[in-house]
Amino acid sequence: MTTPLLKVEKLRKAFGSQEVLRGIDMQVDRGEVTCIVGPSGSGKSTLLRCLNYLEKPTGGAIFLLGDPVGLRWRGNRLYEMSFNELALQRQRMGMVFQGFHLFPHKTALENVIEAPIIVKGLPREQAVDEAMALLDKVGMRERAHYYPAQLSGGQQQRTAIARSLAMKPDLMLFDEPTSALDPELVGEVLATMRQLAADGMTMVVVTHEMSFARDVADHLIFMDDGEIVEQGKPADVLSRPEHERTRAFLSRVLVEG
Repeated sequence: MTTPLLKVEKLRKAFGSQEVLRGIDMQVDRGEVTCIVGPSGSGKSTLLRCLNYLEKPTGGAIFLLGDPVGLRWRGNRLYEMSFNELALQRQRMGMVFQGFHLFPHKTALENVIEAPIIVKGLPREQAVDEAMALLDKVGMRERAHYYPAQLSGGQQQRTAIARSLAMKPDLMLFDEPTSALDPELVGEVLATMRQLAADGMTMVVVTHEMSFARDVADHLIFMDDGEIVEQGKPADVLSRPEHERTRAFLSRVLVEG
């Protein structure tokens, strides 16, 4: 049996007395697209931030290709990783946020080459060649020398995707990547993500775009109140939900959509 690229076991997260994640179990195989949907406050974004240890879990475990995330074995005991060890492990998981978080004083190209040069020590010429190929992939080659203020929200988000891909991650995490965009710009970002999925990129996507989830995802997870209520093939979950909470959520979002 092959090792899943990502495996989550009994993951819990609490902020003080408020338990936000209540024992999450999930796994993602290489090349698979998993979409996570659910109402606001259900724990979706917190789950994503725990996956790459931006939030430290309260309990449970996360494994990336069998290696514990945020922890390292020494002998037969697990210890928390140092900052540098964690930074090295995070290179294997690209993350795209709701906001774009681009350096405003750097062009699109300069934003993409920053980490490969600084973190990986890539020669500048090689970094530029690879970055231009990625910008071309996300439809941004012609705007490589534009600054973020000169780009639309959709163009900034596509640049942010290229920046994450520049580190050649095993897994891409997307946290509501279209929620900050004007409606007419959503399609161009989703088209980029569809192409990544077609190219075999492993992705975990928190989204409210039900058509994207239906068309692109291999696996759909519905979360509510910090729990996975229902999961399975997107067509099954969206068309034939088994749980009342899933049905109530879908009746709201499909009507709103």
